[in-house]
Amino acid sequence: MTEASQKPRKIIPDPELPPQQCQHIKILDVDKPIQHVVYECWHCQTGLMTECSGKPIIEDFNGRPSVQEIKVTCPHCEKIAVRLITGEVLSTTVIPSPWGH
Repeated sequence: MTEASQKPRKIIPDPELPPQQCQHIKILDVDKPIQHVVYECWHCQTGLMTECSGKPIIEDFNGRPSVQEIKVTCPHCEKIAVRLITGEVLSTTVIPSPWGH
């Protein structure tokens, strides 16, 4: 049997994957001494704005350089809202979510 005489194979689509949680985030004023990060809390989707400054802190982890993540706590649900790579977090304020949650 040659390739031309073979029946075409039926293509069965992969099952649709379930939706995964994502986090809206927007970084503003990246070229200024104080940056503003607008985002939604990972847990409660409350709108938040964090002011931060400085360059990321690099630590030694098992003999290798590692960038330190700063865990920002949500003032609404008191869980970790986001992890930022920055030098210092100056403030976090609850704001209306720009994404409509």
